Amino acid sequence: MTQEEILENHERFKARTALFRKHGYDSDRANAFILSQTPAWPARALDIGSGKGRFLVALLKHSHAVTSVDIDYAEQGFARLNVAYEGLSDRVRFLQADATRLPFRDATFRTVVSVNALHHFRDWRPLLSEVVRIMHPQGTVVLADFNEKGFNVLDRLYSKEGKVHPRVIYRIRDIVQTLSSQGWRIRMAEVECQWVLTGSRFP
Repeated sequence: MTQEEILENHERFKARTALFRKHGYDSDRANAFILSQTPAWPARALDIGSGKGRFLVALLKHSHAVTSVDIDYAEQGFARLNVAYEGLSDRVRFLQADATRLPFRDATFRTVVSVNALHHFRDWRPLLSEVVRIMHPQGTVVLADFNEKGFNVLDRLYSKEGKVHPRVIYRIRDIVQTLSSQGWRIRMAEVECQWVLTGSRFP
């Protein structure tokens, strides 16, 4: 990537962020809220769903070694550019991978986080199974996605552009019940357009 590509991408990203805010979704505020749900972020973490790197950039300012996976290499390219603009490229390892078949050994990560990606999975169960498998016994999982208000914001924005934001419907309570039945302690929180689930298996 060139410096020109990095700067051009940043201008587009900044304009898109402002447009989200205009329609009612402040991604910076949402990311700060998500990060606040886990006060002590470890040095090493796994980020599932790189996307354009909105949350990843915020996470990299708390964790110094993040592995970020996404099945879409082209989309992940925008995350690479956004991370490079912030001068944080040395802290992240990008990997193109299917999150329902992750290439990691059991109990690899102490923190696994996925933000605004769940609604893109046809079925959250294989994803959750992989998260549980690669999680250290004393690890923490942080899942976050748009709530109905957040999806309404996206629908309005995309509709004005003549587009449709793809979304798979799921029930948060089913995810909570599945984790709870496996001995996870779950805490839920919500702010404006976002819900956050934090889970752990240790006292």
